[in-house]
Amino acid sequence: MISIKVTGNNNQFERSARFYNFIMSMKRLPIIIFSVIAIFSVGFFSGSRDAVYFKINKSLELFGAMFREISINYVDDIDPEEFVRNGMKDMLDDLDPYTTLLDESSSEDIDMLSTGIYTGFGMSVGARESMLTITGLYDGYSAQRNGLRIGDHILQIDTTNVLHEISRSLRPYTRGTPGSKAVMRILRDGIADTLVFTLTREEIKVQNLPYFGLVQDSIGYIKLDRFSRQSGDDVKTAIRELRNQSNLCGLILDVRDNPGGLLDAATAISEIFAQQGSRIVSTKGRQESEARVYTALSRPFEPDIPLAVLINGRSASASEVLAGAIQDLDRGVIMGERSFGKGLVQNVFALPYNSSVKITTAKYYTPSGRCIQKIDFTRKREGKPASADSGRIFYTKNNRPVRELHGIEPDSVVSNADYPDVVEQLLSKDIIFGFASEYTSKFKSLPQKFAVTPELLSQFEAFAERKGFFVETPALLKLKEARTLVSQDKTNTAFALKIESLEKTLQKEQRILAPANAKVLSVLLENEIVSRFLTNKEEAQRSLRTDRLVQSAAGLLQSTEYYSKLYSAVGAR
Repeated sequence: MISIKVTGNNNQFERSARFYNFIMSMKRLPIIIFSVIAIFSVGFFSGSRDAVYFKINKSLELFGAMFREISINYVDDIDPEEFVRNGMKDMLDDLDPYTTLLDESSSEDIDMLSTGIYTGFGMSVGARESMLTITGLYDGYSAQRNGLRIGDHILQIDTTNVLHEISRSLRPYTRGTPGSKAVMRILRDGIADTLVFTLTREEIKVQNLPYFGLVQDSIGYIKLDRFSRQSGDDVKTAIRELRNQSNLCGLILDVRDNPGGLLDAATAISEIFAQQGSRIVSTKGRQESEARVYTALSRPFEPDIPLAVLINGRSASASEVLAGAIQDLDRGVIMGERSFGKGLVQNVFALPYNSSVKITTAKYYTPSGRCIQKIDFTRKREGKPASADSGRIFYTKNNRPVRELHGIEPDSVVSNADYPDVVEQLLSKDIIFGFASEYTSKFKSLPQKFAVTPELLSQFEAFAERKGFFVETPALLKLKEARTLVSQDKTNTAFALKIESLEKTLQKEQRILAPANAKVLSVLLENEIVSRFLTNKEEAQRSLRTDRLVQSAAGLLQSTEYYSKLYSAVGAR
């Protein structure tokens, strides 16, 4: 969760003449200021300030002297800027993974949270089979209008090969002046030739709410993808439109897969439902300025409507602030799966030369007083997760027990994707995604009366085998381990071959299309294939009909069980 702040503690520099002289002596190496600002942006806390300043000045002098001597005297040429940046990144490795140095391109993400606008082609990308692949298209923008598809692999932009780059490396080529053009060369599974598209850069307005509509006629549904400046107003607008369409008897707010955003946005959305004066969240850090309490300042926009908030393991940060407030105030039920468990707040501090640093400055606490942070990053970037039985018990407004240190535990646990092991493995290896890309490449539009037939399932099984997929059962994994151990002993080659033969025999016996698997695969394949030909809105409407968690939430909101959950104080989570 981010709070945007631009600071410059220049008065701190004047406290030490030695520090000032050191900086002046390094005028010809201005990159050192990077480290100075980064360190001083953190601020100073308890203990003797003079002692802290002495240690900082001493360390900076030592750092500057070493940097100067290495830069001048090292046997090979050194790029001073790169050298210092690498040192700064190494410095941050002793802290949590959310404290990071941001370059100019990273700062665009922060700007987008404020404006909701960026320049691009209107698509999202990710890695599939180690290739840069289109994973989503935004309705109405250049990528969709020109015929790009989900599953397309990006080979080249203009003259630059990007196929095996990470998604962030694409930004310099997609960003630019609105109206400017770029030539994109695409590899599409199932088509031998390279496809060429000319795309136009446009101002892309990011949708905080990609979809809202009605479920079971009288239950409002709002999908919230990001917490930006306008999210609170967008939720209010959506509720107004839903009320114009139906006499609402309940509302579902879906923050599954939402990684968070701005703290102010989370509090603004909570205020829509919480009673005036209610505590939404509080923050505490080493600095007194980080100790803040956020309360509902105005009368709630929707004080009484039955409310369900949907979460899963990828709901984090601001999503957890919202869910924690609704749960602790007993304003609604939380449904789904346990959330990610990020109870940390970051502030962004400006640095010279269009850079900035994002620093974890505080922890946040839900209205009951619990911190849901799951990983302890004290002096360890990889962190240590809380044990299953750790964490104190706190209590909601209605005296229901809730536990700290473990994310947000739902009031009603519903797993939306409880698939057989084989299907889970097919999903994790993107086999279903890849098959849909190859299968749909031969169609310009979805065939009429499309259905997943036994023949199509057989094609899918052949595709999976061609991709080298095999079912990883516990027995097969043990055999693989045994073969690896035996193969290290050159005298046991024959035994290793016998184990390998046994592996292949077991692999053949593990059928992808066993009856239980085939039923689930039919639904997943149909959804993946059909989605390639639908707009975002059409896809959302279609998926809600088979979304088990959404349907469960709609049923709960229309039953007396909803109120019994809010007043049940039996048993700790």
